[in-house]
Amino acid sequence: MNKKILYLDMDGVVADFEKRIGELEPSLINFKDHPDQEVLSNKIDQICYANPDIFHDLPPIEGAIEAVGKLAEQYEIFFLSTAMWSLPQSFTGKRIWIEDHFGNLGRKRLILSHRKDLLKGDFLVDDRTKNGASEFEGEHIHFGTSKFPDWDSVYAYLCSKV
Repeated sequence: MNKKILYLDMDGVVADFEKRIGELEPSLINFKDHPDQEVLSNKIDQICYANPDIFHDLPPIEGAIEAVGKLAEQYEIFFLSTAMWSLPQSFTGKRIWIEDHFGNLGRKRLILSHRKDLLKGDFLVDDRTKNGASEFEGEHIHFGTSKFPDWDSVYAYLCSKV
């Protein structure tokens, strides 16, 4: 039996980038609600440049590690993330994070791309619509929305699609 392909974004889906940013800059707690996304993006970039190893030590999103482990029994899982082009440490940091949190499950399963729509697969769990997520040919599961607010809802939905 061929398993369906499931792509998982990292930041905001399995790794809690927002929480780490809030720890480094308390004024940016709950930054997704920030009224000026361009200003926010510049602030986040500056925090990352000042903390180039930030991607090494992000806390996991609640329930993500367990849910992904169970889903790996039913799906062919790949981690699909966008690294910061101007911060080369982000590429390495994401690779280290996957190994630290997923071990062999993540081995050679990290794809870094600014064009998620170019990949073929059945599902993409992503908290954003940028970098091709909204144009992904499979089903985009928009993590953090009212339909998919957490890993319990994503897990239940994906289990119903096997």
